[in-house]
Amino acid sequence: MFKEIPRIEIDEIVDKAFKNANKKAHSKKKTMDEIVKEKESIRVTVAGDSLAESLYKVVDRHPSFDRLPPFTRELIDVIAGIDKLRHNLGAVSFAVNTIKSLKLEYIKKIRRASHAQEASSLRRECYGRYISVVKQIKRNLKFLNDSREKLKNLPSINPDLYTIVIAGFPNVGKSSLLKNLTKSDPKINSYPFTTKGINVSSFEYKKRKIQVVDTPGLLDRELSYRNPIELQAISALKYLAKLIIFVFDPTESCGYTMEKQMNLFNEIYENFVGVSFIKVLNKTDIREWGFKDSIEGIEISAQKGTNINLLKKDIEEVLFNYFEEEVDYFGKD
Repeated sequence: MFKEIPRIEIDEIVDKAFKNANKKAHSKKKTMDEIVKEKESIRVTVAGDSLAESLYKVVDRHPSFDRLPPFTRELIDVIAGIDKLRHNLGAVSFAVNTIKSLKLEYIKKIRRASHAQEASSLRRECYGRYISVVKQIKRNLKFLNDSREKLKNLPSINPDLYTIVIAGFPNVGKSSLLKNLTKSDPKINSYPFTTKGINVSSFEYKKRKIQVVDTPGLLDRELSYRNPIELQAISALKYLAKLIIFVFDPTESCGYTMEKQMNLFNEIYENFVGVSFIKVLNKTDIREWGFKDSIEGIEISAQKGTNINLLKKDIEEVLFNYFEEEVDYFGKD
């Protein structure tokens, strides 16, 4: 999506515009004044069109934010700010229209010029005003260039797929569980609002692709410690998550007490209203748990693959119920 947006450097587009103008400045007129006036008109036209086209590509290749899926729109808002993007794109659009107006204005002036020197002077004046317009949006272009770099890898998470999100404190075994569920190494995607890359993988359920996401840096500590950007990123996940697998480490070898882990679970559970949850008790292979009877959940070892099939059965039951409801609602599968 954002990879198709060109990165704009002011000096490059100005040099390109003026070089193109010089190359295409040919005249079939007979008198010297007529030749110069026609060449200068062509230069003004080609330079203006080249600048306007380069800038317009930036605006045109940005997506329509209102038409994006809610998850993608929210992420863009977290990373760059949709209102800021709109403001800066508006400034570039205004510059495009201004350049087009200047082009028409100076073509008329050059055609009415009384001699060749006046025509050349008007062309130089027009070039100066073109440069002035582009320089006025220097900060806007820098913002859009910076935003493009941050946003260009967003499509790695598909908001249209049924998505399972794995949550829990660091070192409870989420990455190992992700690999076990999908039987493949996850793709690690960098996002500016996470301390580590988001891990994404998938598996198939009845010919449907099911997306599994682990979000280190987001759903791995209590929400009360979150800054506004992280909280907004978590709110974006509400549009994406259909099922959350919360991983507990009853051995507490992860460095967090079961009390803290339970507090985190309760916070996430309360914030993701309407989302299905499965609780997993990991690390059965390490030692006997002191909290084995204090919390209900599927007992597994993500490291050794113990009871992963039991977890998959629970996941498939949730998937079956979800897609059966979908069939009932639409009247077909």
